[in-house]
Amino acid sequence: MKMDILREANYVYNFDRDLYFNRRTRKAFSFPFLDDHGEEEVARCIQESPANDGWKFYFNFPPSGKERRELERVLE
Repeated sequence: MKMDILREANYVYNFDRDLYFNRRTRKAFSFPFLDDHGEEEVARCIQESPANDGWKFYFNFPPSGKERRELERVLE
């Protein structure tokens, strides 16, 4: 069901990074985050305002600065 919610909101799965992302809203959800959080929370995160200063990552553990820059580069 969570995957359906993401697809309906135009999120795409990236097999190499094991995450769902949406370039328009500049948000990305890791697969472990999706496993550990309920449908209501995922839907709430999708509804949050898009990030103004880069990507918003929904991960159980935030990516390091280096990982974040690499993800941003790959997802752009």
